[in-house]
This record gives sequence, C-alpha cells and structure tokens, in this order.
Amino acid sequence: MWVRFQKLPLAISIPTLLIVMMTIPSVHGFISGDSHEGRSFFYAVLMGLFGLSFLGFSLQGTVFPMHRHARLWSLISFFLGFPILLAIPLYEVSGAGGFIDAYLDIVSTVTTTGLPVFAPGSLSETLVIWRVSLGWASGFLIWVFAWSIFAPLNLGGFEHLGARGEAMTRSQSARQTAGRLPAEKFWREAHRLGPVYLWITLVAALALLIVSGDPTYAILRAMATIATFGIEIPGHAGVGGVSGEVILAFVMLFALSRSTFSTVFARARKWRMTEDPELRVAAGLVLVAALVLIGQGARYVEGLGAGLELIWGAFFTSLSFLTTTGLASEFLPSGLVTLDPVEIILVALAMIGGGVATTAGGIKLLRVFILAGHSQAEVNRLTAPSQVISGQIESRSHDHHSAMLACVFLVLFILVLGVTTLALTLTGSPVKEALYLTLATVTNTGPLLPTGDGTQTLVMALPTQAKMILAAAMVLGRLEVLALLALLNPDIYR
Repeated sequence: MWVRFQKLPLAISIPTLLIVMMTIPSVHGFISGDSHEGRSFFYAVLMGLFGLSFLGFSLQGTVFPMHRHARLWSLISFFLGFPILLAIPLYEVSGAGGFIDAYLDIVSTVTTTGLPVFAPGSLSETLVIWRVSLGWASGFLIWVFAWSIFAPLNLGGFEHLGARGEAMTRSQSARQTAGRLPAEKFWREAHRLGPVYLWITLVAALALLIVSGDPTYAILRAMATIATFGIEIPGHAGVGGVSGEVILAFVMLFALSRSTFSTVFARARKWRMTEDPELRVAAGLVLVAALVLIGQGARYVEGLGAGLELIWGAFFTSLSFLTTTGLASEFLPSGLVTLDPVEIILVALAMIGGGVATTAGGIKLLRVFILAGHSQAEVNRLTAPSQVISGQIESRSHDHHSAMLACVFLVLFILVLGVTTLALTLTGSPVKEALYLTLATVTNTGPLLPTGDGTQTLVMALPTQAKMILAAAMVLGRLEVLALLALLNPDIYR
C-alpha cells in the first residue's frame, strides 16, 4: 500500500500526509478536555481525506505531461492554495480575527516564516502544537523540494556550485534514471533526508528535555528550530537557560550549509568544516554582528557574569537571525534588540540568510561568498592589471557566470523589496512599517516584527489587500525570485 501511495501525484500524496497530521491537534484537544478543538480538527481530517480520495479516483490512470514548469507551478499552488484548507480548523478554533488572518498564519507556517499574526497567548496549546507540527513538516518538505525539484532545474542556489557542477550533473543523472516520475524523485530524496531530519529533531528534543525538564517545550522547540521556525511558545519563556540555547545553536548550524546534513555535492569524501565557504562566511558575519551587539549592550551590564551572558546572548542572537530563525537570547539586556544599530544588524543578517538547500531564507551565504570573491578579483584587476591569474583558480573561485547570476539575484531581490514595500504603502501602511513587513516576509524571518502587547498585532490590523501581499511575499521569499522568473522564460515550456 505504501508503494502504491508513493506513486500517487504529489498534489494528492503530500496534502494527504499534512491532513493526517491534523489528528495530532485533534487528539490533543480531546485529551485536554476541549471537545470543540478536537472535533474541529477531526472533521477537517475527514473532509480533507474525503475530497482527496475522490480526486485520486478521478485522476487514476491519467498520464500527466512531464514539463519542467509544472513542478514550479505545483510548488506555488502548494504554498498559496493548500493553506486555504488548513486554515479552516484554525479559523474555527482560534476565535480571533477573520479567515484571512487564519490563512495568512498558515502560509506563514508552511513557509516557516513565523510571522506574528495572532497576539502572544491568544492561541491555545492545541493550536500551538498544530502550528509547530505543521512548520516542522513543512521544513522537511523544503529540504526535499530543494533536492528533488530545484537541484535538477539548477535553481535555488544550485546554479552556483561552480567546479562541482559536473559532479552534480552526474549524481543527478544517476538518480533520475532510476525513476522518471516527479513523485519517485521526491520520495527517493525523502527517504534519504528523512532519517537525518528525524534524528536531529529527536536528539535536540532529548537534550532539551534533560536541561529543561519540560517535555512540551523540549519537543516543540526542537521541531521549530530545525525548521528555522522561530515562533514564540507561550508559557515556556526562559526554559533551559544557557544549556538550552547552546543546544538550539547547534541545531541552527544545519541551516548554514547543506554539507552539514548531505554529502551529495561534497568535493571529496572527507569534508572539512573550515573549507566550507558558507560556514566561513557565516562565522565572519556572526563574529562581526556579535561584536556590534556587545558594543551596544556593554553600557547596560555590570560585572563579569553579566558580561559573559552578554557575549553569549550576542552570539546566539546573531546566529539565530542569520539562519532566519529569529530567536533572541534571554541573556541580552532588555530593550537592546530595539535599538536602531542592533535592528539594522539583525535585519542585515536576515537578508543574507543561511545556506543553499536548507530551510533558511534570504539571499544565501553562497551568493555572498561568490559576490565577495568576484569583487575582490575585480579590485585586484584594477590595481594590478598586468597580474597573471591561474585559470583553474579563477574558474573555481571567481566564476563570472556564477557571479553574474548572483548579481542578477541580488538586483531582483532588492527590486522585490522595493515593489512589495511600495505595494504595502499603497494599502495605507507607513513607509517604515511597510519596510519591516516586507523584510520579515521576503526573508522568511517573521520575528523581525514586534509581537505586540495587546490583543491585536500589527499584522492583524492590516487591511485584506495588505495581508494578501504579505502571503505572496512569503511564498516569493521561500521559492526565490529566480525560480519564479524562470516561469517567464519561454524555453522552459518547450
């Protein structure tokens, strides 16, 4: 039965799994004594499986054309269309806001953005468990989508692999010949990455349980962190202390480079962390950002102990925002993250983002490495035009084609920021507010926005048009603008 299920179209199999996951909040609702929550999710499961079953029977025996663009359109449909169904039980149970707010929150969850749509503490524990579970599953799907869809199309950062491109092509060809259907490619990568994703979650949850003694916090925070889904877990603030944040920082390292969990694109069998360009760039950025945070917070602390806590808090917060998780350390002085210099640093880190083929958003560290190397090469050519450069080294470090693609992506990224900000201002938002909303959604770093202290958040107070723009911006940030730009290329439809 499982083998037959894997051969179903992804438009049926993936929604089926996510719908079945709604049994988790349903069971929790019944156990916690809230039968309304339990029934709402249970009826949503029945309704979803009923509809998908009829859809599956109607499509049985249908042969779909193998077009490259169909995969990208399917991803857009998944991130924008499927949340409509998932938002129904959330809207019924939450009792806050309208259906558009529930829809926006689900889009924020499946893109692992963590946008603060609802006020802190306004959602029940059942809904928090559902959001974290959905975000955790979506984070794994993003891993698999990257390797099964973006890698064959040379999108999502895979176009910058440089000298490893030939090895990548051979590896892809070997995998694709075994199964030509997109579903078979998807499940092959899911079987390869699934144990890694699950083991990281289990080990992190067990470690957090040991240091905190809170099983609910340990499981939810581990699931959210591996997916770079930095939502607030009400009632569990400050649990775990420094040890808990060290564990979370270790989990965040997997969002800095694909080499930390996959060796498909490794140049050699022995992988060295110090030779990974993404990790090297990340180390430099975290160091610089931490120094800025320490300098800004030094006047708020006294004593050696408080100083050490500030150093650790600056390091953890910088790493968290670079991976687009967006968790702020509890050891930072109160109000430090609201200072203008600190806000600029955190926004810059979120814009850069993490590694290729990870759950992190942003521009990506590999593109920053390529642009920095190309800029250095251009400066060297201007200062020493007669210098002779080895062709092999130049092709490996300063490939002009990769640099051109990185420049194109950077320009398009800035253009998307400007257009989205302008669109939000046209709906009535102030320029500064619109800019922060844009940065939080396009970089998939929802915690860049303040959660608010009242019953209505900044996002919930927006008009419907602005909320639809935010949903599109989150999907655009998750799929990357180059992937959507490829849909405008007529060659992909031939």
